Amino acid sequence: MRIGIIGLINHDTIFMAGGRRIQDLGGILYNTTVMADLVGVGDELFPISRIGADCYDAMRAILDPRPAVNTRGISLSPTGTSRNRIRYDEDLEKIEQLTNHVGAISLEQIEPFLDLDALLVNFIVGDDISLETMKAVRGSASGLLYLDVHNLCLGIDAEGYRRRRAPGDWQRWIEMFDVVQMNEVEARLLAGSDHEAAADEPGGAGGTGGPGAAGRPDESYGTDRPGAAGGPAAPGGPGGPLETEDDFIAFGRSVISLGPSVCVITRGPLGPVTVYRKDREAKTFAIPSEPVRDVIDTTGCGDAFAAGFVTEFAASRDPVGATRLANRVASVNCTVAGLPERGTFDDVRI
Repeated sequence: MRIGIIGLINHDTIFMAGGRRIQDLGGILYNTTVMADLVGVGDELFPISRIGADCYDAMRAILDPRPAVNTRGISLSPTGTSRNRIRYDEDLEKIEQLTNHVGAISLEQIEPFLDLDALLVNFIVGDDISLETMKAVRGSASGLLYLDVHNLCLGIDAEGYRRRRAPGDWQRWIEMFDVVQMNEVEARLLAGSDHEAAADEPGGAGGTGGPGAAGRPDESYGTDRPGAAGGPAAPGGPGGPLETEDDFIAFGRSVISLGPSVCVITRGPLGPVTVYRKDREAKTFAIPSEPVRDVIDTTGCGDAFAAGFVTEFAASRDPVGATRLANRVASVNCTVAGLPERGTFDDVRI
């Protein structure tokens, strides 16, 4: 199995709520390092990204010890490395500020990887890849296309602060992918039910796969569950707030009506909801997040979730098994600070 990961590599400076400061590389390195622990012998991972010479050696030091990772898809950015400052408040909500904007990844850089078994597109900055480039990828790629909405839902103001907003063309992005992942904040933005946050709040949509509450799985595998009262929220329309599990299921059903076969909404500590098509019917699967005793850092949990989901789904095409694995992976990720050490996820697959 060969998987490509498209998106930028950031240099992150993370200010934790307790005053601790972490400096590390991030962006799609979270996807890549987690996935490197999950894939099998002989599998290959191809990060497709841009990074400055200032951080290139540090990146190689992270990736070279991981045999599955091939770095030939990473090019040098003449303007240096994308840099991001992340500050957490006491509620683990984060405020992000981009301090070096290096520009999008070109089609020419992606073209050698269009025959891979899967391509994961993760919007780290928000314009990591253009819509025109993605259209060309959709037209030529032979494998699974997976979108982590992530910072597609973040605008950037004049000072580099990331502000929540739903892009007006989000439906055009969604329809080009086979699987779409988002968190609960991003889902609310896309459903048109979080206008105040989009207009007024700085900060990141986060993308946490989620630490959270213990409990028995509330499984709805194989059932076609109804949506919230009034039906699914109209994509991009005003709609009601997404609050209950049925609300998120209804919105997930509206997402797969645009073309994807799977929509997964992570919902942080509440656990993921997956809506998917099977035999032309909409099915759903929902479980609580895995119990976590000590949450240390939620940075990269959504990326870890995507890594787990893509690894399983690209091999099995089973959205339920992929959700289970992704949920476990995200719970482990929030127990480490910054990028995980090699081998952190070796025992997650059971």
